[in-house]
Amino acid sequence: MKNNLFLFTGDDTFLLHAQMKSWEEAFKEKHGDMNLIVLDGSTMEVGEMIAQTETMPFLGEKRLIFIEGLPEAPKTRNVDKVTKKDEARDEELKKLADYLEKIPETSVVVFVQPAPDKRKSLYKKIVQLATVKEFIPLTGISLSQWVQNQAKVHGTSISSGEAEYLTSLAGQDLWRIDQELRKLSAYLEGQPIDRKSIDCLVIHTIEANVFHLTDALGVKDYRKAVQNLHRTMAAGENLRQTFYMIVRQFRLFLQVGGYLNHYPNTSPANIATSLKIHPFVAKNTMGQLKHFKLEELKSAYERLLDIDVALKTSGIRITTDDQDELAMAIERFILRFCATAK
Repeated sequence: MKNNLFLFTGDDTFLLHAQMKSWEEAFKEKHGDMNLIVLDGSTMEVGEMIAQTETMPFLGEKRLIFIEGLPEAPKTRNVDKVTKKDEARDEELKKLADYLEKIPETSVVVFVQPAPDKRKSLYKKIVQLATVKEFIPLTGISLSQWVQNQAKVHGTSISSGEAEYLTSLAGQDLWRIDQELRKLSAYLEGQPIDRKSIDCLVIHTIEANVFHLTDALGVKDYRKAVQNLHRTMAAGENLRQTFYMIVRQFRLFLQVGGYLNHYPNTSPANIATSLKIHPFVAKNTMGQLKHFKLEELKSAYERLLDIDVALKTSGIRITTDDQDELAMAIERFILRFCATAK
């Protein structure tokens, strides 16, 4: 393994780019910015890439080279007819793979590829030789702690409970959460972030709207449930997708209810881990279930399946421009549920 070859990878691109920025700043502070290079590995010729790593540092000891995107064969190549151009590209990639062991100590090379094709020989060779840093999406306590720390970066603060609430509305995309924290900090002028401000400023994801719709059903609040449905429609969301997320939420009620029947003393954290859901969702689903009987949930789920069948057999017609029939079906479901689940 070479100590000057790295691979940054993983689905959480916010953390990945934050690590790149941290390395860039630390390198510039020690060596200046003359020896910091960022290359586009997906378009640059392999020969030029190798030449950059061979270049000696300018008035410094090291060069830091980020190569964004792994070089690969053209996606359009015909596997049944390999051309001379294809053969030349294959030879270039083999040359780069062989060269990795010869990178001079004066160059620190960091390949950056969030979702590489792990079947490729170049990727396998990099993994064999490089230090791999994988950035995976944060969940649970780790996500909540990150939100609290990021709030401090933006000059404000947030409690762990409000951090969970924020992520339940904004989702788990760190890019989006960071933007929401910036907005909240500017609005509150450095004051602690509270739930009222989150409700006022944070744009709900479709998942959040559906969750709060079913949350309203949990307390039999027909008006609030319909408001959340209309909010989703006003945001321009696909109502069919919204419907299937409602179905998913009722399926979740049944899953959590079944889990609690087997493990009545379990914690929300255990349910979140077992069912692979957000801890905030697990906790609130457990709370909602206290309002329902199992038979009520089964009956509601069957009515949702009836709507699903009608959708798939043209009993309910829906187009991009006209979603009224499905909206009416969902509203009738909400009304019936709130009227009978007492």
